[in-house]
Amino acid sequence: TVAGGFKTTNSGVFDAFVTKISADGSSLVYSTYVGGSGEDSGNAIAVDGSGNAFVAGGTGSTDFPHNGGYQTTLKGGLDAFVFELNSGGTALTYSTYLGGTGNDYASGIALLGGNAYVVGSTFSTDFPKVNPIQSTLNGVSNGFVTEVNSSGNALVYSTYLGGGTGDFAAAVAVDSSGNAYVTGATPNSSFPVTSAAFQKTCGSDGTCN
Repeated sequence: TVAGGFKTTNSGVFDAFVTKISADGSSLVYSTYVGGSGEDSGNAIAVDGSGNAFVAGGTGSTDFPHNGGYQTTLKGGLDAFVFELNSGGTALTYSTYLGGTGNDYASGIALLGGNAYVVGSTFSTDFPKVNPIQSTLNGVSNGFVTEVNSSGNALVYSTYLGGGTGDFAAAVAVDSSGNAYVTGATPNSSFPVTSAAFQKTCGSDGTCN
């Protein structure tokens, strides 16, 4: 069921959807598809104080709806995406791909001051980077952490995060100072840790598979 949404038909095998349910759970305020002719998945959502919904996920659609975004074309077989849906669910304030020529997907999102902090996994050696703490892909796949500006048309920063193949970032939270707190998983003993880390080695015996 779709109700008063941006898009009322499914364009591909899988489309992302966004649904707002009334406070008492009795009705749909709005419900909408968001997707293209490929496979699309909304994996994380955050809502600002005005009721605008920010969604991150993954898309294989060359025609995923975009609007004023930082990246307007699909670069790999699968790219991450980020979009802002207005409070009525009727229009995209912005929508952008986020990825390189490998496969990328987003799994977490948080908000501060209209900026979206997005995390996920990337297999791209050319994933977009801005002021990175890690500038190159270690191994085949790493996590990523990206801050998208409030208009969706520029990256404040974007970085890989990983020690080798198999790292991924699953969720993110942001404090009032703009520090991002990221969690996920790693199979690598070379994952970057700080000198005062609670646990400095991977696994109870200090090894990883």
